[in-house]
Amino acid sequence: MTRAAATVLVLLTMPAWPQAERLGYPPEEFAARRQRMAAALGGGTLMLFGATSPQPGVRFRQDNDFYYLTGNESLNAVLVMEAPSGASHLFLPSLSASDVQYGGGNWLNETDAARRHGFAAIRPLEDVHEFLARRRGVSGPGTLWLRLSERDDVNHGRYDVALDTARRLRNPFAQALGEDAARAASFRAQYPSLELRDATPHLDALRLIKSAREIEILRLNGRISAEAIVRAVRATSPGTYEYELEAEATYWLLRRGAQGPAYPAIVASGPNGNQWHYERSDRRMQAGELVVMDYGGSLDHLTIDITRTWPVTGQFTELQRRAYDTALEAQKATIAAIRPGVPRETVKTIAEEVYRRRGFDPRHAYVGHYVGMSVHDVGDWTLPFQAGMVLAIEPIVDLPGQQLHVRVEDTVLVTATGAEVLTGGAPKEVAELLALVGRAD
Repeated sequence: MTRAAATVLVLLTMPAWPQAERLGYPPEEFAARRQRMAAALGGGTLMLFGATSPQPGVRFRQDNDFYYLTGNESLNAVLVMEAPSGASHLFLPSLSASDVQYGGGNWLNETDAARRHGFAAIRPLEDVHEFLARRRGVSGPGTLWLRLSERDDVNHGRYDVALDTARRLRNPFAQALGEDAARAASFRAQYPSLELRDATPHLDALRLIKSAREIEILRLNGRISAEAIVRAVRATSPGTYEYELEAEATYWLLRRGAQGPAYPAIVASGPNGNQWHYERSDRRMQAGELVVMDYGGSLDHLTIDITRTWPVTGQFTELQRRAYDTALEAQKATIAAIRPGVPRETVKTIAEEVYRRRGFDPRHAYVGHYVGMSVHDVGDWTLPFQAGMVLAIEPIVDLPGQQLHVRVEDTVLVTATGAEVLTGGAPKEVAELLALVGRAD
């Protein structure tokens, strides 16, 4: 039996209903993060704020930074933490009986919640101003740490949010401050004696290196997301709509326990592939075309980024195959070169050399982006690779004039000795990938 045939046999005989599982985090995970954050700050008081309103039409997802340090999912929650002791107080809104009936309670309604979740106290939100006033002269230097940089979310990194804000400000009727900027202005007015400092770089440094629990969740999410892509490949045939592939993958993400997608599905056939973040999924796929699918899950506040490209009929043209082989070779060479201490530029040069040797423009042979709570996660790209980093490797060949776009992307974990591909369950070797096309049940 050939390797491709064996792979297809395994995929086709996988259990139809594998156990769905969400791992979550123990309270000790968040307590340890707060202690590391407090040590990094060295002094002063940190204040972080939870989301203040849900996004209409989608399941609520707490602010990334707030959730990272608290594990709390309440709207309008506030964290106050002293540094370097790490003593933490959580302030939550008092809820009426009607609030609880419709939306559920919060930790204020739970017996012994402060001890169980590792906080010095959990108090009503209306107490926060008096609490701050009583801290004067207690917490040492008058330093207040806030998030002064952009917030990120599940689909947008801080850089993305900064660009979106800059574009919004072009509109003379959309000049309102963001919530973080408005809070900073309010604190400067109400507490002029305090020195406001940006906690974001310290948060980003902590979030960059994943804990053992985060790695366990990312491995599970990587398997689920890869399986979702496989289902989409198997559902592909001429005449199929892009949204049918999205539906197959979305079903599997939710069936296996993901809380939702990490970002809107990119299912781009034919000319749509050259629109890198195409999201409409409304085109009918034709024979002779490629389809590019970029779609991963969000599980326990951690995301996965994965892309596969395949021909609608299960057969590449000569140019499509050359482009695919280039992206695949560059990706494999990049992953093979990643290990702790290696600079990003070193692996970028390796990928670019593959493109030049194969006759393609090397501009898009780059090394992708960090992955974590956001699919474009926080982190300093000037750093060499370190064990515990998680990143997407996604070399691209893009030829708009020929309606050709090839992307091969995996989420990988930097280990002590190299790199572990978290999304390897979706085949990318040509024979294995093509053998799956159109093999739906």
